[in-house]
Amino acid sequence: MEVARKVAGIYMVALAAVVGIFFIINIFLLDSLDVPGIWAALDYLMAIALIPALIFNYMRKREERGGEGITRSYLEANVLFYLTAAVVLIFFHNWFYQLAEGIQSPDLDNHSRWIIWAYVDTMLPLVVGATGCRLWCGNGK
Repeated sequence: MEVARKVAGIYMVALAAVVGIFFIINIFLLDSLDVPGIWAALDYLMAIALIPALIFNYMRKREERGGEGITRSYLEANVLFYLTAAVVLIFFHNWFYQLAEGIQSPDLDNHSRWIIWAYVDTMLPLVVGATGCRLWCGNGK
């Protein structure tokens, strides 16, 4: 089980880094690369990372009961779980909409959809990266 946690942690940290960096630089690559195609591929990788992140963060939240008051560990577990849940909901809503409509990511013609993706692409590296670091370093309980 420890090996699976480390592998999941490495995957999450690497994906968080790729998404974060690509989010920053993708606007400069629109003329030279298939940016929508790259985002479409990253969407699948993000979906694969979000589900275990939500599960691991939920398990940690359940372990932190907060019986002796609000501790740092309790606060960290709850904040990370609820932020992960918010990113999961927004990501899958937007992604399923795009898949159903046959739109390739990012839809630069629809400003409100672009803003939602900007939120996801900002928050996902933070929550998935933090979860991955915790799993990789052995604190994934």
